[in-house]
Amino acid sequence: MKNAADKQFLQDSVQSIYMLASLKTDNTHIAVYEDDKELYQEIQFLYVKTKDKGDSTKIYKMLAHLLPYPLVILADEPDSFTIYTGRFEKLSTGFLKLVNVYPSSVYQDENLEEVLQQISLIDLPRQNLKTFYDGLRDEIATATAKSQYGEAVGNITGEEKDQLDALKKQIEDLRGQIKKERQLNRKINMQMKLKKLKDELSSKINQ
Repeated sequence: MKNAADKQFLQDSVQSIYMLASLKTDNTHIAVYEDDKELYQEIQFLYVKTKDKGDSTKIYKMLAHLLPYPLVILADEPDSFTIYTGRFEKLSTGFLKLVNVYPSSVYQDENLEEVLQQISLIDLPRQNLKTFYDGLRDEIATATAKSQYGEAVGNITGEEKDQLDALKKQIEDLRGQIKKERQLNRKINMQMKLKKLKDELSSKINQ
């Protein structure tokens, strides 16, 4: 690690890191996947115990930058844990770039066994390592979306979760602008736009 600040952050934030599993064709008989934009030749599962709360997303991003494979990280913070996956793109150099992070809901430690049973690796698609990883990520994205937006959310992909989150952010930003707006005409127009965004979000949730 070239960046001294990043190295210091990991030293200050991480208590321990363990390799839980390394899935590849040799030990799973699941085929490698590669095209112009993506590469899945191995999937690494890590257990990361943090010293404090709130650092896990940054830790995931840093480890994803350091390690050359798609990662699944079980981040064990004090009294709770979160499971992290990501969406990756292949660079021209062959290395992977993290595009987005998909954390699960925050679970209490006593629910660890139950949560891991719900996320059954045996039931994931096995056409290739990409479909396997995407299947796991989409399971986590669906469970997280249900906790955020309600049980009406069906099975969704990580990309569809991104769309819900983007709409939610637009709604929150627009609400903030409406509160500050003093001109009545502009406020009415913004209220109409807000209603359209809320209807669009509701439609995506219930589709």
